[in-house]
Amino acid sequence: MSDEPVPSTRTSVPPEPSPPNGGVDEGRRLLTKWLWRLPVIAAAGGAAFGIYQAYRIHFSKDPPNPNPTFRDVEAVAVGTLSSFAEVWQSADFVVGGWPCVAIRLPEAIPGGVSSAAGAHFAAFTRICTHQYCLVEYKTDTEAVAFAFNHRSATPSLACACHFSVFDPLRAGRAVSGPAVRPLPRARLRIDEAPRGALLLADGLELT
Repeated sequence: MSDEPVPSTRTSVPPEPSPPNGGVDEGRRLLTKWLWRLPVIAAAGGAAFGIYQAYRIHFSKDPPNPNPTFRDVEAVAVGTLSSFAEVWQSADFVVGGWPCVAIRLPEAIPGGVSSAAGAHFAAFTRICTHQYCLVEYKTDTEAVAFAFNHRSATPSLACACHFSVFDPLRAGRAVSGPAVRPLPRARLRIDEAPRGALLLADGLELT
């Protein structure tokens, strides 16, 4: 038997080349760095969006149109002028399929109507512009301050769903809560009927 070594039949595999920079994989390190940054970026983006929304809700309410336009609807009687004997008296009605409220105000507002005797009236749709719940006319200002966190010296239109508040004296502008857009107005007119002047509604504001 020969003592000569038998050549190996296995093929040797060359070692994998080491990554540069002392064995650190730059691609993997960059990926890891960005994976750690993603939650921070997401949190910062969420905070910025929250700040924007808070600013928009509390400081950037849309103003009512000072010269509103209305679409014609079939006229309905709201009530006699004598039924609005005092300022802040109101009457609910439906016009064009929309629930509305008419209010006698202490002063004229855009989109309202005034009588020859100097009584001022305005009407608003009662569908909240936030998520379309029904708003209620509130004359108890302390109750509004407690329940809706909005203090005012005058009555308000308030939505109990998400606590939005609208100011009739500011032509239905949203003044508190998540609603941004004002309440659309209903067009009023006064009909001098033989049995007493009537307040009629015959239009809805185009928004």
